[in-house]
Amino acid sequence: MSINPGQIHGRDAFIANISSRLGRQAPSSTPPERPFRGAPDFYKQIERTTDEKIELFIQNWTALTGKVLVVEEAEAKESIGAWLKEVAAELGVTHVSRWEHDGLIGLGLDEVLAEAGVEVVPWKATDAADGETAADASSNWAKRSELLKRTERCQLGIIWPDYAVANTSTLMLQCSPQRGRSVSLLTDILFAVFRADQLVTRMGEGFSSITQGKSDGSHYASSLNLITGPSRSADIENDLTIGIHGPGKVYAVIIK
Repeated sequence: MSINPGQIHGRDAFIANISSRLGRQAPSSTPPERPFRGAPDFYKQIERTTDEKIELFIQNWTALTGKVLVVEEAEAKESIGAWLKEVAAELGVTHVSRWEHDGLIGLGLDEVLAEAGVEVVPWKATDAADGETAADASSNWAKRSELLKRTERCQLGIIWPDYAVANTSTLMLQCSPQRGRSVSLLTDILFAVFRADQLVTRMGEGFSSITQGKSDGSHYASSLNLITGPSRSADIENDLTIGIHGPGKVYAVIIK
């Protein structure tokens, strides 16, 4: 049996099974009323200026131990490069992975890092490393792509999110062949750069923009990552650990 991308298979049987477990003879033929959908109207009507969204993002991001730099567009290249170089030196970074994004390339960050002796790994396909032995080739490590192996050695990842949510200081990232999710998940430090006009007040605004014009599942990215501050994990005893399932230190640059 073939299933087309985005097609739902077995929906009626699945719902009928749930209905029978609830003691109903058959699923309802009419859907329940939904007078409200999504956020309340009064919440949707809240409008913030760009400066207000920047201040709100900074407040929430720093509350989660993140650090923020706000720069004017005319000074962006020099200021961002200097701050990135400072962060790399402070944290002992020797390898950096970055998205293959026009905005990041235009900032000339590769050259700045190279001057500091930091190797940059752009997220784009590379040839296999030379000198790999037969024994190496049989290991799980060797079966990974060369790009993934190089990224796993990087301490810092540089990304350019699609949107940033001021209310929660959340970065919204859609992956693509040039924008691998591993850059923001495998590294110890996350360095995000985005423009002030990419800030939205509410999460729903970002979702609306991402889903706009998409009619089926094949139009979407394979994953959408939502990053709110450093990775935080807690066990059943509520012991909180930072940086286990993602970067433990996060930096954000907002270009006005």
